[in-house]
Amino acid sequence: MMNQSTYTPPSERTHFLVSGGGKGITAENAIALARSFQSTFTLLGRSKLLEEEPEWAKDQDSEADLKQSVLQHYKSIDKKLSPKQMDKEIRQVLSSREINNTLSRIVDAGGEANYLQADITNIEQLKDRLNPYTSKINALVHGAGSLADKLIEEKQESDFDLVYGVKVDGLRNLLSLIPTEQLEYVVLFSSVAGFYGNAGQADYSLSNEILNKFAHHLKQLHPSCHILAVDWGPWDGGMVSPQLKRILTRKNIRVISLEEGTEVLVDLLSKPGTKPQWVIGNPMPFPAVSVSEGLKSYRITRQLSLEANPFLADHVIGGNAVLPTVCAVGWFIDNCEKLYPGFQFYSMNDYSVFKGIIFDQTLAEEYLLELEEIDKSSEALLFQGKISSESPNGKLRNHYQAQVELRKKIPERPSITGFDLNPDHPQDGKWFYGEKILFHGPRFQGVEEVLNITPKGLTTRCDLGSFSLREQGQFPVRSFNHFMADIHLQSLLIWASSQLGSIGLPLKIVVGTQYEPISFDTTTYATMRVKSSSKHKLIADVISHDEAGLIYSQVTGAEITLNTNLFDLVKENKLDKEPIWL
Repeated sequence: MMNQSTYTPPSERTHFLVSGGGKGITAENAIALARSFQSTFTLLGRSKLLEEEPEWAKDQDSEADLKQSVLQHYKSIDKKLSPKQMDKEIRQVLSSREINNTLSRIVDAGGEANYLQADITNIEQLKDRLNPYTSKINALVHGAGSLADKLIEEKQESDFDLVYGVKVDGLRNLLSLIPTEQLEYVVLFSSVAGFYGNAGQADYSLSNEILNKFAHHLKQLHPSCHILAVDWGPWDGGMVSPQLKRILTRKNIRVISLEEGTEVLVDLLSKPGTKPQWVIGNPMPFPAVSVSEGLKSYRITRQLSLEANPFLADHVIGGNAVLPTVCAVGWFIDNCEKLYPGFQFYSMNDYSVFKGIIFDQTLAEEYLLELEEIDKSSEALLFQGKISSESPNGKLRNHYQAQVELRKKIPERPSITGFDLNPDHPQDGKWFYGEKILFHGPRFQGVEEVLNITPKGLTTRCDLGSFSLREQGQFPVRSFNHFMADIHLQSLLIWASSQLGSIGLPLKIVVGTQYEPISFDTTTYATMRVKSSSKHKLIADVISHDEAGLIYSQVTGAEITLNTNLFDLVKENKLDKEPIWL
């Protein structure tokens, strides 16, 4: 087995062969690896790299300019140009530019790079092109892939041959030319479609699952080699168009940002590990399961640790990490959705906090989530849930309770009325974090600006950049983005401090409804309207919406308990000693 203490990450002596590495997502990963390890990269691709662009393409930046220029060129030489031929010529120029850009960025990042045009399904061509480099290569990233999405009854043999050929035959060809004994690192770009399956992708799912199984097999044969099969979910880019991204968002499938995905790969190569397969991202949507008769109950246990949840370093009160209440909300939601694939979170009712979870000596060895179905139909399900644990002296501790409603079809987003996005003495959100009115660290610092604040409420403009799944730990964002929810609810703390001179902790939510999931890197607005307030309590509604007023989610009857003594505790918002994060 690989010696964990002597593992050596890639370095300047590492020579990566990257299939599909000239363009797209695989290219972005190669650039990130160059930035981290300053290695050498031989990129393989089917696209031609032009030695010099044709005269008509020079100084033409946009696709529209290229079309106009190539048409004028063919007209000047009295030749006809079909739409198909024009598209081919322009695609070749743009493709070549992208490859050159990849090569330049790798060099700028501290690496070395060259590009080889080769079809990895053509063994003779591949052998000829690779021959000068074969003996130097000690790392392989197999990122090449093709799609031919169709329902299985519509697929042709040629569809299967294309998809299977690039993924499986391509890998076989690469490993027939580069002995596995000389490889120190092997990274196979697989897909969640291989792990979970996906409608219309029988060939793609099968091919990627072969890569998964092969990674386990290769690890057995070569335990000293660092082998990874990474089952990626859909990326924000590459094969995911803006239209497809909107569709995936409506289906509660989170796309992986370039920053997040490349950081995951660098992290997996930076540290030792014997686990060859990693699933990164949400599962693809399953057809809705049939709802059986009879109400069921479930008991689901889990263990929590500070070390497994790096984001908790940014949610510290009194020197101790505290589980954000929105993470408990996500805890309920995620487990309900896992029980009934095809159904989506719609609302949460009667959410109460009895005793929050603090990561100190009171942390339990195990936490119990109890879910009981209290109503169900083919269109909706209602669960009663409770999270509890056992104290060191054997007593039951209740932490949270809620009702969760799932629906097969979520209503269209309604619009908020009477909201005001015009700044009235706007305040920079950074000020509230700096003054410890908001105790939250960087991963929760999403309030960009308080646009207006009155005795009746306020409106904030919010945005939060994505961070890695490793940092999200045991609470990865799925259909419910608890980090964004926390940022919207921070409006209560801002208002209480400004209008009442106090600060509070969450206690209850009467109803919370979600119409559309919120992705990271999305500008949103939180409009908070006060229902009642006193020296000890604030109750308000919080509506999360976009600039046009379309609602993402709304919380009715959010209640926090107020206490001025909390100001001293929230100023202690740093861990005394950060643990070694897993």
